[in-house]
Amino acid sequence: MMNFQQLLQARRSVNQFDSNATISRDDLESMIESATLAPSSYNLQHWRFLVVDDKEQKLKLKKAAYHQQKVEDASAAIVILGNLQAHKDAERIADDLTEKGYLPAQYKENVINQIEGLYSNESMQRDEAIRGSSLAAMALMLAAKEKGYGSCPMIGFDPQLVRQEFNIPEHLIPVMMITIGTDLDPEMPRKIRFAVEEVTTYNGF
Repeated sequence: MMNFQQLLQARRSVNQFDSNATISRDDLESMIESATLAPSSYNLQHWRFLVVDDKEQKLKLKKAAYHQQKVEDASAAIVILGNLQAHKDAERIADDLTEKGYLPAQYKENVINQIEGLYSNESMQRDEAIRGSSLAAMALMLAAKEKGYGSCPMIGFDPQLVRQEFNIPEHLIPVMMITIGTDLDPEMPRKIRFAVEEVTTYNGF
């Protein structure tokens, strides 16, 4: 079991997977369960996960990903979807907050109204769907590494073709794809990471 720093150091973007390796549904669902612990605005949990682990379905996804071989070779590819209608769960979320003591009952309607008002803006719906599902995607990759699997986040695909091939509802937007499987990449030095002083400022610029 790796500690957190070891996990961060060990996670790399994998380009070569063992095409004969498989991942159990139990492992996949365990990773997704970990990913659902990611934070989100108002706890609306904007993420949805389309798991593609069937051979023929992976070929469809490979075509939509401009024929990148790693999509076919990975044990599974997970399309991370952002939910544009996450705000429709406002009442359920507010009920939970009240039940668990986070929110006094008299303020529940105020929170529901805040959510509905904030998310009446379509740009906000889209921005939060992307932000929230991206946080879940990072958690998913760390969960995969903790279980010994390699992964790679991908934006190199045609989202409309993915939508068409997999009958994705209009309110769910393909944000990214994560391929997961047994890592066959050769061991190489870590690619450059900018130093803390290059990427950090305190209290302004």
